[in-house]
Amino acid sequence: MKAWKRVVSIGISALMVMGCALPALAAEDIIKKEETVYVVLEPDGSVRSQTVSAHLHKEDGLSGVADRSTLTGIENTRDATAFTQEGEELHWDTEGTDVYYKGESSQNAPISAEIAYELDGAKTAPEEMTGKSGRVKLTIKLVNNETGTIQVDGKTQPVCTPFVTLVAAVLGEGWTEVSADHGKVTGAGNTQAVGFVCLPGVRECLEEIGSDNLAELEDHLLDEVSIEGTVTDFVLPDIMIACATDGETLRENGFSGLEKLEDLDGGMEGLRQGMEELLDGADRLAEGAAALESGAAELLAGVSALYDGGVQLQSGAARLQQGAHDLSSGAARARDGAAALQAGADGLAAGLYDLQNGAGSLYNGYSQLKGGADSLAAGLGTLQSKGPALVDGVGQITGAVGKLYEAAGPDSAVMAGAQAFGSSLTGAASAGAGAVASLPDPSVFAPDEAHAADPAYQQLLAAYTGAYSAAGTMAGGLAELDGGYAQVLGGLQQVSAGVESLQAGANGAQGLAAGITAYTQGVADAAAGAAQLQGGIGQLGASLPALTGGVDQLIAGSNQLSAGAGSLSQGSAELADGAAQLAKGTDDLAAGAAGLLEGIQALAGGAGSLHDGTVELRDGAEQLQEGLGRFDSEGISKLTGATEKLPALRAVTKSMRERAEDYDSFAGAPEGSETTTKFVMKTVSAPQTEITQEPAPQGEKQEHENLWERIVGLFK
Repeated sequence: MKAWKRVVSIGISALMVMGCALPALAAEDIIKKEETVYVVLEPDGSVRSQTVSAHLHKEDGLSGVADRSTLTGIENTRDATAFTQEGEELHWDTEGTDVYYKGESSQNAPISAEIAYELDGAKTAPEEMTGKSGRVKLTIKLVNNETGTIQVDGKTQPVCTPFVTLVAAVLGEGWTEVSADHGKVTGAGNTQAVGFVCLPGVRECLEEIGSDNLAELEDHLLDEVSIEGTVTDFVLPDIMIACATDGETLRENGFSGLEKLEDLDGGMEGLRQGMEELLDGADRLAEGAAALESGAAELLAGVSALYDGGVQLQSGAARLQQGAHDLSSGAARARDGAAALQAGADGLAAGLYDLQNGAGSLYNGYSQLKGGADSLAAGLGTLQSKGPALVDGVGQITGAVGKLYEAAGPDSAVMAGAQAFGSSLTGAASAGAGAVASLPDPSVFAPDEAHAADPAYQQLLAAYTGAYSAAGTMAGGLAELDGGYAQVLGGLQQVSAGVESLQAGANGAQGLAAGITAYTQGVADAAAGAAQLQGGIGQLGASLPALTGGVDQLIAGSNQLSAGAGSLSQGSAELADGAAQLAKGTDDLAAGAAGLLEGIQALAGGAGSLHDGTVELRDGAEQLQEGLGRFDSEGISKLTGATEKLPALRAVTKSMRERAEDYDSFAGAPEGSETTTKFVMKTVSAPQTEITQEPAPQGEKQEHENLWERIVGLFK
């Protein structure tokens, strides 16, 4: 906005610089003409009279110079130099360099004034104001009479010849509380003066192309000025107006700046394009912020679900950790039990091998026992069969007793076989009982939870239980055989004693009878015992195959048991190691789950903050978008829109500058001359001093300077 106002200021400054650009000529060839138009105004601003004072100058003399003038009543105000006039053309009969003359003119001045008076808010004729008191308002309206139009982009644009116009009012005594909008009030003693600088008509030319940006130029774009104050005994003030197109003193204040309009125009176009890109970026930012806010909301929801899953994971990891530790403890116990099982299996195998050896010895002793029992039974049968013969054939007693002694005596084969059988039977029974006693009870190997569903283990345990039962049965049979053998041995000992008695009493009848009785009874008892012995031996013989087969099966099973126990021990050891590693892993998992849960909590907090931040970002982006929209519509668009009027402004200011440069004379001037024209107006209320041509050039110049200095001095 400031830049645009600067543009308008530059344009106005350019209008206020009215120096004419003429081709450079030699000083002696230049014709210069200065015009001062003195206008006497009535109190209401109407023109009473107009006198033009002219000064013509040529460095090498005015001889032959054709001056031009529309004045009437022309008088030479310096000397008696005569002139001839043909129409508007004047020829001065002089060799001198300067001519001063004056004349009257009836044509309108380029600037005219309308002066109005108000007393206490009521319009009052100036002649009725004298001597009145009250609140007075003095209004001076300036009219630019040098106007025209130009075409800009197909539109008609008003233009005018700009005149820098100074307005001064010298107030009489009795004025107080004086104010002047856009003017300057100064005081000297009892008199106050008010001054204004105006450019009449320029506002109308610029209004359509810069009306929104003329506020800071209100002090100069004036077509009307006013003075207000409280007055006692009103006296019409002296009002003076001076104007000219030549603002030489302002040339240094910005004329060259008009060239910057092109740069500003290009800059405004870049600003407009940049604003469009900025608005587009703001739209994309708003859309992206909305999408980001939506994604952050989804992330927050996902993190919440992740947190719930993390809680479940932590709970499951804790349960898994407890189960893994229980598994590790059970696996350690299983490892120890498997080691004990392997040791028991190894001991069982050793006992079974001893049992197998004992069964072999038992089988060998059984063979000897059976042979001895058979021999014993045969011998006893023989003894029984010899009994009748012994009774019938006493004669043969001695011989029979001798043979009987040989057969059944203490040193007989029967006694030797019975003793050998007894020794073998006792050894076998002792070995069998010892082997069975050394075997672990099957209940020791009762399956635990780990082996309850193991078919191989169950089969092996069943086989062992059967073998253990068979071994017990065999040991019981051997014990029964040992008892039967004791009865047989007792019978044999009785037989042997009887035989010895027979042998001792063979020589006496009494001893013989007693011996026969004992013999008969002993043979009967021995026969009964032999029969019982043979029955037991038969049972033992029937049990031996089952025993040896069971022992072999036990050995095979124990080998499998030992091998299985070894595998079980190795597997349980590996299981224990794996369970320990699993327990450690679950510890790490539980710790990791706890850390994960903490991380999820932190993530949830960060996601919440992210969501809050994206909401703020979205709101900020929307505010930015809205603000940029307002900035564009209320600022940039107006600014760039204003710069769109720059071509019209350039055209108008160029036209007015050209009009100012072309306005070189009021009453006429020689062709090609450098002409300056000033207009000085004052009301008749001023002291009655005639406005006449100055008596001499120096005096004229001094009077002109004094007049301008008095007016311009108001603004210093």
